[in-house]
Amino acid sequence: MANTRPLTYTRIAEVLTDLGMITEDKARSVLAEASSYATEPLERSPEVASSLESFAVAVRIHSDDVDFADEHYDWLLNEAATLTDGKVTVSEYRFEKDDPDDDECGLGTMHFSCNGKPFSFDVQQESNDYLDMGAARHAIEALSPDDDPRAFRCVQQQGSAHDDDFMVLATAEQREGLNRELGITFAPALG
Repeated sequence: MANTRPLTYTRIAEVLTDLGMITEDKARSVLAEASSYATEPLERSPEVASSLESFAVAVRIHSDDVDFADEHYDWLLNEAATLTDGKVTVSEYRFEKDDPDDDECGLGTMHFSCNGKPFSFDVQQESNDYLDMGAARHAIEALSPDDDPRAFRCVQQQGSAHDDDFMVLATAEQREGLNRELGITFAPALG
């Protein structure tokens, strides 16, 4: 039977706590910051996915203009790494542009190390103002801790393909619980 309780920050905090994704202290802290709207129903699926970022179990890949995407990937990877509670460290980030003399060029290859293991991903976004959503998603999936059952997975978009993506760090069981309790579905890993 589907859960019919209104989706609010308060309800999301309960679910995340019950699933072991956050502590009760974290839930109280976020709800205190969201006190003016914590009991207001969230209207759309993207709002539910967005709320996960507030609870520090997800990172957002912006679909809007980020200015200097080649630099933003570094920040984004480090934001995702912080969700692992120190199990993952990103280092040696660099972006090799296909045309190094063109500040507006977004085409190239991002390189970084995760816990000392080198990775590289092709970036196929012509403008340096926007992220290559697929490359960012693939790079964040690579940050899934080796010695941990949690993995980064992308929330399946329900609306426009131009919405932000949300990468959630969770176990398979936690993802099932998020689906059952909050209606959140996940896209398969890019592999």
